[in-house]
Amino acid sequence: MRKTLLSFLLAALFATAAAAADVDLTKMSRTMLFAAVLDIRSNPERYLGQRVRMSGKFAIIQGVDANGQPDPEKIFYNCVIPDAQTSLEFGVAGELFYPEDFPDLESLITVEGVYEKYEDNGKTYYRVGQSEIEF
Repeated sequence: MRKTLLSFLLAALFATAAAAADVDLTKMSRTMLFAAVLDIRSNPERYLGQRVRMSGKFAIIQGVDANGQPDPEKIFYNCVIPDAQTSLEFGVAGELFYPEDFPDLESLITVEGVYEKYEDNGKTYYRVGQSEIEF
């Protein structure tokens, strides 16, 4: 009985820890936040597969096609982090459509997902992918 209870408690502890963000930008001081976001943008391969949590203002970037023309099918979602003086792109989990399923531009949001890379028009980009967004 005692071993079963101990096993259950350890399993619950590790299950909770696994669900936590590897990089939680929401809990960092202004200086640490700036340094962490700079490092993510400068060394993106180091963060691949890590769970990232961030808060900031909702923004979009209109994508372009291979000829450099605006492509209405390509909308890239961003979390602008004022204290870091930059933004990180994120992809959403599930079927969400802009603008009906998203907050107003510049609304405060919290985003959490796994850092990943993807290709678009032959270029490699990075984002917090399959994200859950709170607003």
